[in-house]
Amino acid sequence: MVLEALEGIAAASVLDVGCGTGALLEAVLVARPDVRALGIDLSSGMIAVAKDRLGDRAELSVADAEDLPLADGTVDLVLCVDSFHHYPAPATALSEMHRVTRAGGALILGDWYVGRVFRGVMNRLLPRVPSGDVRIYTPAELGELAAAAGYDVDRCETAGTRAQLLVARRPA
Repeated sequence: MVLEALEGIAAASVLDVGCGTGALLEAVLVARPDVRALGIDLSSGMIAVAKDRLGDRAELSVADAEDLPLADGTVDLVLCVDSFHHYPAPATALSEMHRVTRAGGALILGDWYVGRVFRGVMNRLLPRVPSGDVRIYTPAELGELAAAAGYDVDRCETAGTRAQLLVARRPA
């Protein structure tokens, strides 16, 4: 789903926010070997695994999505897949993603999708358990958050039965 969304986006540089083990960046590098790949994750353990996987093909660092260690307009494409539900300040994280996205650049955000009833139960329970999960969003909520951060939302929709995908652009 994410790699398919990449097909229509020109990008010389890609930042994976919440890169985890580096699996997505590895797939991006297979599809686009000349891209400058950057990844951040809050977990030093995950960054260690990503460094083992990617070697010197990516610039990886321990960092918080709410305080990205990059200059304004640094990257062409920001990816955030399977981590957004962990962020306690989602508006701040999206504002940071927007800040580092160059004018005309793009955001692809993929996260869990859960039906209304189960999502309601999960959202009541998640803050009370030590899993690190904070909130499951609807496509409409993700779209509103991205728009409030300054992105123009191209689409935000469910993808299969358990995922959703947002594709947005920073105005030129």
